[in-house]
This record gives sequence, C-alpha cells and structure tokens, in this order.
Amino acid sequence: MANFSSANSGQWYYFDEANPELGGVCLRELSTDEATRIEKLTVKHKRKVVRGNVVDTKVEDTELANRLIWDYCITDWQNVQLDGRDLECTRENKVKMMKCVDFAKFVGEALVDLVDTNRTLEEARRKNSGTSSGGSLKSRTATSAPGSTKTPAGSPPANDAM
Repeated sequence: MANFSSANSGQWYYFDEANPELGGVCLRELSTDEATRIEKLTVKHKRKVVRGNVVDTKVEDTELANRLIWDYCITDWQNVQLDGRDLECTRENKVKMMKCVDFAKFVGEALVDLVDTNRTLEEARRKNSGTSSGGSLKSRTATSAPGSTKTPAGSPPANDAM
C-alpha cells in the first residue's frame, strides 16, 4: 500500500548542482486550496448596469497575488545575497529577490520542473495503483532549472562553513 503525506514542505533546487553549498531555494507547488485562498483575497467581482445590461467584471490585485504566491511557493533558501548582503527568507525579501531577473527566472524554471515532476509521479502512481504492492517508483531524478539540482524535500545542503 502506498503511504502519502499531506505535508508540503518543499523541494530544494540549487544554483550550481556541482556545488550545492553555494546556495539554493526550497520550493513547493501551489496547492489548489492555496490558489483558491489567494484568489478570494485578490479578486473582486463587481456587477454594474451598462446601457440596461448587467455586466460582471473582475478586478484582480496582481501585485498582492504575486506576493502571496511567492510567499507560499518559496519556503526557504540558503546563501542568497542581494547587493552583497545575505538575506533571510522573509516575505519582504522574497519580493525583493523576485524583482531580480536572474533569481525570478531560476525560481520560475524550477517551479515548472517541480510541477512537471509531480505530474509525472502522480501519473506513475495512478498507473501502478492497480499492480501488486511489490512495485516501486524511482526517486526524483529529473533535472531542474539549468545549473541546478535538487535533493529530497526538507534536506538542506550540507554547509560546513556555517
């Protein structure tokens, strides 16, 4: 029997797979529940009458939506600097870093990889669910964003320099 956990702590992606001690970002996929919560907070539906017709419009606060998504998806990071200063993984610093094109590109590509990997694992799980309990899935070995690698969720890189 397959045992699954509802915990979604994240998956580490490293800036340089040959040197994980150089730093990385722990990411998690946006859950359906969290996406719904963010939409409720950031999308306002308005109904108005225009020339006798009822028109429904929707106004989205995309800046707030992006901030909430980044805060949810980026769970941690290590050895991240901005302008030569080490940054803690806080809401405010996530916003600052996502304004950096290279960092935002790295996170975006890693999230695409994470979603693809999760989809592949889910398809394999469904395919194997009808087989005997002796079947097994290979561990996650898909490559992530260029120049990055990942380790099991919740496993930060070993860093002897700390």
